[in-house]
Amino acid sequence: MTQMTLARRTETARRKFHLAAAMTAAFAIGGCSATNLDTFPDTERVVARADYLDRRPLPELSDYQEAVQVRIKALLAAPLSLPAAMEIAMLNAPELQEHYQDYQIWDEDLVADIAAAGDLEAAAQSSTLDWTAARLALMKSVNTVYRYDFPAEYFAVAEDFLEAGENVRKAYFDAVAAQQLQLMLEQSATATQAAAELANAQYVAGTASKRAQALQHMTHAETVKALAEAKQDAIAAREALNRLLGLWGEDAQWKAPERLPDLPASRPRYDDLEAIALERRLDALHARKSWGMWQTAIEVRSEVRENYSNLQIRYDLAKYQQETVLPLSEAILGETQLEYNGMLMGIYDLIDDTRGQIEAGREYVETLRDFWIADAELAQSVGGTLPN
Repeated sequence: MTQMTLARRTETARRKFHLAAAMTAAFAIGGCSATNLDTFPDTERVVARADYLDRRPLPELSDYQEAVQVRIKALLAAPLSLPAAMEIAMLNAPELQEHYQDYQIWDEDLVADIAAAGDLEAAAQSSTLDWTAARLALMKSVNTVYRYDFPAEYFAVAEDFLEAGENVRKAYFDAVAAQQLQLMLEQSATATQAAAELANAQYVAGTASKRAQALQHMTHAETVKALAEAKQDAIAAREALNRLLGLWGEDAQWKAPERLPDLPASRPRYDDLEAIALERRLDALHARKSWGMWQTAIEVRSEVRENYSNLQIRYDLAKYQQETVLPLSEAILGETQLEYNGMLMGIYDLIDDTRGQIEAGREYVETLRDFWIADAELAQSVGGTLPN
């Protein structure tokens, strides 16, 4: 046995001795009630745990990151879905990786487990991966065995995952809606440009006044400015999501779906959401053993009622836009087309009604986006997931 090996073993034994002594002193100072003995590890178990940690090799961070990058590349090969965005955030968000590193579980197995859960959620079109990742982190941790303070740790860790999940859901719907609105304004700009060019030709031919020509050019100019703002909004929304997902370089150039998810066929209705929130929400659970439980319960119930009302109102607005406003704009455009073909209306009337239909579609996208964001906010206010 070399002198270095002997010194290392001596140091390990010394650490174990001091750890055991400290635990023994803690029991002597705090008393040895039955409750403490049942919930707090005794000296023998703590020493056994220390032995395990000494023997367990720490995984390399680079191995985890390489596995994450392989998975991200696979997820970004298709248009980014909400389950895929949630999975990338759970794997790649810096604040969540800190938990994996603290728990010494940043390895390929964790990536595989989260990927398996992500595949299931993608098939079910759900997005509760934040809860799944939080459970994996807590249960796989080498530090949670025999932990007397596990409830407090659970609250602290799970809150980070749930907050990340809510932020990703809302940013995702913002990004998809912003791109969809940009595409609509591009169509509108094409229509107004055609109108401006026609006005030029008619003015030259003497069939349109200088005022009519200027009005069409002003309309096109306003549309071009709105399109520029829409492009910037789309960039800002995309980059906000990139920051949450920890993406950069080529990965940040992911392709978004062309449109938001469709509106549900019927108005969402849930029963007993307030009771569900009090059972699931971490702040409500944390307050159960304090004098603040009454006030926390009042605030939780109020927040749930407000968010539930907001969800239903947002649904009603989107449904009204879909079933009433859009069909009306289409009907108006259809009649204008018929009258234009019969030379009863001018080209400008047709162009104006075309822009009106595009505007109605833009408003529908905005109401649909607001509904899905309201859905995410309600889910968060009841503890992360809504009942089926």
